[in-house]
Amino acid sequence: MLLWRIRHVHNELTHNKPAPPAESSRRFLCSYMDTLMYIKQHPTADVVKGKETVSYISVSNQDKHMGDGRKKIRKKWQPLEEGRMKLNVDGAYANDGTAGAGMILRDYTGAVIFAASRQIRVGIDALDSELAAMEEGLALALHWTPNAFTLESDYAEAIKLLDVRSPNASIYASRISVIRELIRERDIQVVQISRDANKASHELARLGRVQGRTAVWLRNYPPEITEAICADCT
Repeated sequence: MLLWRIRHVHNELTHNKPAPPAESSRRFLCSYMDTLMYIKQHPTADVVKGKETVSYISVSNQDKHMGDGRKKIRKKWQPLEEGRMKLNVDGAYANDGTAGAGMILRDYTGAVIFAASRQIRVGIDALDSELAAMEEGLALALHWTPNAFTLESDYAEAIKLLDVRSPNASIYASRISVIRELIRERDIQVVQISRDANKASHELARLGRVQGRTAVWLRNYPPEITEAICADCT
């Protein structure tokens, strides 16, 4: 579909017509993808009415089917297949308004690509802190690796907000929109995990909230999360 759109733009230029705006092409391709995903996820639904929502969030093969119909929540950090990265994020928030975000990207061997903590100066609540961690973590991961990766979070409500394709009018709308756009840029899966499988990013978020630390460590991590890193890899 992308090649077809490129050829369409080329033909317009060949015939001395103005090229369609880039935003127009983006919206066209996104709309087409939405339609294909809708048909795939709701094969018996009325496409014209389009009442069902479309989800771009994937779950790993081992989590797709459970005997009782529930998704299995991982209780320990697990590496992915060779070539695929894993991004863990977490937000921290306290009633006094202090907040922080933690992000860590690792490869299939568990080696750290980057670790980051950030102080959130104006925290709204715990959900906003988690979404902030997702947004910054995705932006960093897209910058520091060309590989496909999986985004893991232990905050079910944050993941649910990303899963709904209808417009979001909440106070989180702007951040959710940015996160959805970042997810479109790469082969990115979003998976819910347990708190026990998210210890490293939790400690990074705590550094941002408690110590007010904002930093990025490339191919390294702060000593405060060494125990969590070692626990993950054993």
